[in-house]
This record gives sequence, C-alpha cells and structure tokens, in this order.
Amino acid sequence: MDAPLAVSLQPPANLTADAGKERVTLNWSNVPTATSFTIYYGTAPGVSKSNPKVRDAHSIYVMRELLNGTRYYFAVSAVGVTGEGALSAEVSATPSANPTQPAPVSIRADADSQQVRLSWEPGFLATSEATSYTIYFSTTLPLSKTTAMKAAAVASPQTLTRLVNGTSYYFAVTANTVNGESALSFQVAATPVASPPPAAPTGVSATEGNGTVTLSWNAAAGANTYNLYYGTEFGVGKASGIKLAGVNSAFTLNDLSNNTAYFLAVTAVGPGGESVESVQVAATPMASTPVPAMVSIPAGSFQMGDNVADPSASAPYATPVHSVSLSAFSMARYETSYAQWRAVLDWAVVNGYVFDSPGRNGALQLGTHMPVTQISWYDAVKWLNARSEKEGRNPVYFTDASQSNVYRSGNLDLSNAAVAWQANGYRLPTEAEWEYAARGGLMAQLYPWGNVLDASRANYDRGTSTSIGSYAPNGYGLYDMAGNVWEWTWDRDSANYGLDAAGVTNPHGPATGLLRVRRGGSYVYGERYLRNFDKMFRTANYNGPYFGFRAASSQP
Repeated sequence: MDAPLAVSLQPPANLTADAGKERVTLNWSNVPTATSFTIYYGTAPGVSKSNPKVRDAHSIYVMRELLNGTRYYFAVSAVGVTGEGALSAEVSATPSANPTQPAPVSIRADADSQQVRLSWEPGFLATSEATSYTIYFSTTLPLSKTTAMKAAAVASPQTLTRLVNGTSYYFAVTANTVNGESALSFQVAATPVASPPPAAPTGVSATEGNGTVTLSWNAAAGANTYNLYYGTEFGVGKASGIKLAGVNSAFTLNDLSNNTAYFLAVTAVGPGGESVESVQVAATPMASTPVPAMVSIPAGSFQMGDNVADPSASAPYATPVHSVSLSAFSMARYETSYAQWRAVLDWAVVNGYVFDSPGRNGALQLGTHMPVTQISWYDAVKWLNARSEKEGRNPVYFTDASQSNVYRSGNLDLSNAAVAWQANGYRLPTEAEWEYAARGGLMAQLYPWGNVLDASRANYDRGTSTSIGSYAPNGYGLYDMAGNVWEWTWDRDSANYGLDAAGVTNPHGPATGLLRVRRGGSYVYGERYLRNFDKMFRTANYNGPYFGFRAASSQP
C-alpha cells in the first residue's frame, strides 16, 4: 500500500508590514495545519528562501534593530509536520523615527442589501486611538490606495451604502495620525444581496477548563445553526480556522492542549447563507485556575548582575557584579492580571485615584487570565497604593518625603524618601528584589530555570501575551519571571551600576535618574532580555501592550 501523500502547506495570506521606529511589525493570516512560521527578509525586493530568516515565528511578530530610512522586504512561509510551505506574497516597509499608526486589525465586513457594515480594532502596538480611519474598497483586486474608492475620516463601525447587490466588494482600512497614514490592513470581502445571511453572532465569550473551552453567544435573528472556527494563531476565521459545523451555544471543545492559547470565532447560518465571523475571542485551557497570591521570599545574599554570560554576550548595564543582601519580603505569584487590575481600579476611581490609562487585557484585548498591559510606571505605583488601601493595608507611596499625603493622582517623580519601605502595603519590587526572586534560589544561572534557553518555559516568541500561569514556575513558585510581559521595578537607571549598592542591605537604587528599570523580557522581544540580569530603561510615562507589573511587599 502506498504511503499517503503529504499535504502541502498553503502560504500565509494577508501579510502586512507596519513600520515603526527601528522596527517592523508583521501580521499574517493563520494556516490551519501550521505549527510555526519562518520569516525571510532583506533590503532588496525579490525575497527568497536563500535570504536571512527567523525560524519558529508566530503572528504577530516584531522585527527589531532595523535601520530607520531603509526599506525592508519580507515574505513568510508556514511550517508543519509535512515540512515547509511556499512563500507568501512579498511586502515591504521602511522604519522611521516618526512612524505612523499600525494598520487596524480584526477587520469585519457584514453584508446586507445594497450595503456593507465595516468594523475593526486599533492595530497591534498602537498606544492610542488613531485620529481617524480611511476605508478603501473596490470590486477588483489588487486593492491599492491609488486605485480604490475610499471613505475618509470614518470610525468603527462604518456602513457603506448604495452598493450593488450580487457584486463582490473588497475592503481594507488604514489609520491616520499626525505622522501620516498607516499601511493597508488585511483585506476582507463581502457581497451585498437582497436576502442576506444572518448577522454575525454577538456576545461571544469563552470559558476555559481543564483541556476544554466552552463558547457561548447570543442567538442571531434568522439563524438555524452556527459554525465554529478555531486555531492557535491570532486572526482565526473561515479561511484559517478549523471548522466545526452545526454547533449551538453553549458549545464545549474537548481534548485541547492545556496552557495553549486558542482563538475562536462563530458564524450564523440561515436561509441566506453563512454570516461573517463574530468578534474573535481567546481562551487558554488550564488544569487549574490561577489564583493571585503573595509568595514569601526568604532573606539572603546573592551576586547581582552578569556573572555568567560569556564576553560575546555580556551585558555592560549589569556589571560590575556585586553582593547584595535582602531581608525577607513577598512577591506576587503571577503578573498582575487584567481582572485583578480592574477590580482595584473600579474601587480606586471612586476613592480619589486618577490614572492615565484604563489598562489593557493582555496584548490583543483577548483571552482570560491575561496580564494587564499598557500601564505606565506611575499607574502601577498608584494602583499598588489603591490595592493597599482597599485591602486595609498601609499604603507605601507618598507625594513627598514628609510621607503625609498618600500618592493618588498626578505623575510624580517620587524619591526614595517618599516611600514607607517597612509598611505592610503593596509596592513595586526593587531591582535587587526582582532579580533575587527571578533566580528562584539558583545561583549563577542565566534563566529562572537554569542555563539552557527553553521555549517550553517562557513566552518569548508567541507573538502575543499568554494567560498568567501558562508556564512552569521557578524555584520560589513565581510564574513568568522571564517572558510574557515586561515588569516595572522601583529603581531608576544608574551610570554607576553596582558601585552604589555593593555590600548594601536592601538597596533602593539611585536617588536620581530620568528613566525607570523594567525587567523580564516579553513576548515580542524573542530571546533577548530573558536572562535574570537583563533589563531595559524607559521613561515612567511609557506604556505599551507588552508592559505590565507584579506586586511586592515588605511583609513576608
């Protein structure tokens, strides 16, 4: 009997490239049987598989350390158990010191009689809403800004009218800011008809269990049944998801892999056909639900800094290595979740607190047990004070060294003297506490688990945040001390790293400095910055969908 023929993988569709500052963000449609993707790139058109490449990539992927003003070209292939597929269509982008907004995502087109209703979400890594959007549409492909019709200065949702029934229309959306117009989004198609299919289901929600996800939604008028599409890559839909036909709310998917994020969408089916996909949702099956808790970290001394890297991979910002002693303290078992953030925030805003950002549910506003992101250093500090007061603990941060006024509003560059370090309330960990806790009792090791980089131990290449608790904890029982989202610490940057803390017990970092330290790496930086001593510096008002934090306390 002949062996079955291997099924070739289709090239990823809808590849887009958003130029940023010294970076380009790539986004593409999932290929249902792909396990990963390979990105090929260069500075000349005609990218092939002989070009430099990035293996084991997932959408959405950020190419970093690129040259502003240089045009880069990209193509992506799908990789699965049958091998590697063909390259996608080529795209290009030019990084800039003043980049435009990223292209919108999750474009949806609902057809009705002589009209189509478009909706979308702000693009990945967008830190604010665009000033306006532009819809481009045409009855022919390829769709381009120069040849397509357009509807300018619109917002989501937007209905285009006076369209011709029975004619297929193609749509894409751009975002506009003071820096210009973004690249085109993914393209979507819709055909107005006199007897349209039902509207897409609304109110879709996903609840994860042990190896399961249960999906529920509101009934759609005119629907006889529903189809479910799902996969493990962002952007799931009819063309890219695994299809289950004839399902009804509430439907449970079984035999799923725990600690793997699934993306899901639902369509309604009626006499007029199948609707467009619902808004995408996500859930991560887990053997047990992560419950926020503080973990006691024992007192001790350690060698802080880059004492294990070889010279070719050294971190000058983490030298000289110096001895640090710490009293016992406690650290949150998990990064602060969005649900935990909102519970405190809702209490805080009616009790005198003012925040710059309402926070974001992980990277893509999708999923359960996601870390809160898009939080500035100021927001984190004020929230920790609010949590302390809400739980009856003594707040830690005050507006000045007199420690007479609790810090609840404004963006204040707090000094070390404005902190009640021995209070039992919640605070950010110091940089020394964070590194000591990240090492988990292991000395002179690169990562919280040892010296070997291991993708099964941290989220540094998934293209999006994952639920807290999805990876194994370190020796102290702390999760995501490497990867997932960056974590703010108390400390400022220092030109004299180690020299002002050597031999000090419970160092609080430099007294002055314009930037604050973040630790732990994230899902969009690859393997960079995952080592226990790695760090980056940012202004305290900086935020993004890969910035989070966790609580510490001087109460063990």
